[in-house]
Amino acid sequence: MSQHSSNAAIIAELENTLHTGSNEKRVATLMRVTDLFVNDAGRYSEEQTHLFDDVMGHLVQHVESRALVELSRRLAPVANAPRAVIGQLARNDEIEISGPVLTASERLSDKDLVEIAATKSQAHLAKIAGRARLNEAVTEVLVDRGDDHVANTVASNAGAKFSNSGMAKMVMRADGDDRLAESMLRRADIPARMFRQLTIQATEAVRVKLLASARPDQKEMVKTVMDELAAQAGKKAPIQARNYADAQCAISAISQDTNLLKSKILEFADSNQLPEAIAALSVLSGFSIKEIDAIVANANELGLTVLCKAVTLEMDTAYAVVMAARSEQTVNKQVSDDFCDYYDNLTVASAQRLLRFWQGRQKVVKCIQGNGR
Repeated sequence: MSQHSSNAAIIAELENTLHTGSNEKRVATLMRVTDLFVNDAGRYSEEQTHLFDDVMGHLVQHVESRALVELSRRLAPVANAPRAVIGQLARNDEIEISGPVLTASERLSDKDLVEIAATKSQAHLAKIAGRARLNEAVTEVLVDRGDDHVANTVASNAGAKFSNSGMAKMVMRADGDDRLAESMLRRADIPARMFRQLTIQATEAVRVKLLASARPDQKEMVKTVMDELAAQAGKKAPIQARNYADAQCAISAISQDTNLLKSKILEFADSNQLPEAIAALSVLSGFSIKEIDAIVANANELGLTVLCKAVTLEMDTAYAVVMAARSEQTVNKQVSDDFCDYYDNLTVASAQRLLRFWQGRQKVVKCIQGNGR
């Protein structure tokens, strides 16, 4: 008898059990088949494992949740577990069933994880966020869809990899969230520029804690940022003191000329005319003056850099805008080199996606604040 015929005979016998046996008998059968597989899993070929996949696949559709919870728990750590069954369990809406395999099963591909993260509950996302290893495609979805708990779980996961875009999104999310900021600041893979931005937007309490535990090079950066913030205190005019009426009037005559607007932004930045530069950026980006002013007031250099890239400003213009927002006119070579490297590697498409993400996050934050959280 061929392997195919043998498999067909086993499935036929199983179908008879499913249609005539009680639920208890089905569960008992599933547990016996599971025992048979788990006890010798390392010895089975892919073809043999596929047979178990067929058998278990039939059974899991006809047993109660209690049995599926046990099945998920037992199959999750098995490296060569039946792939289709793992996929069924991982997509189950009950987190008690899906949780073990989402957290531990090596049989789930990045494609599987991305699909589940894009369609299932926050509880499912949290289980995925705790996996020992996560690739960039998966963390991107977790950052986009995950709630605060999911974001902090993946930020605290040393085995999670982030794309440049994903890392930037996490930094944006951490603004106003001390717990997330602290988790991100403790990551070994955080780029210097992102570390600086996180330190700038963190609270004093987080900075003090960081000084006590950071690596020597990071401690130096934290101290530098704290000194800069102390020195700049009082330099910037408060939002209500900036004369945007005059600024808007100054650029109204050229608001339809994109190229002239971009060249004027460089002039405004170089001459420390920040309100005019912000008003011009508002015209180019479609962001309100209030939104851009908030980015500047909160020392969000990452947000300002992304905004400049999204409207395709030249590198020297973008750098001048960031320095004007810092109230600095002198050129620091290290800061300049770091900025140029980041700006050169940031694509316009990525910058525009980051801006859409930031706008979406602002709406979520406002909604939460409006509900009194």
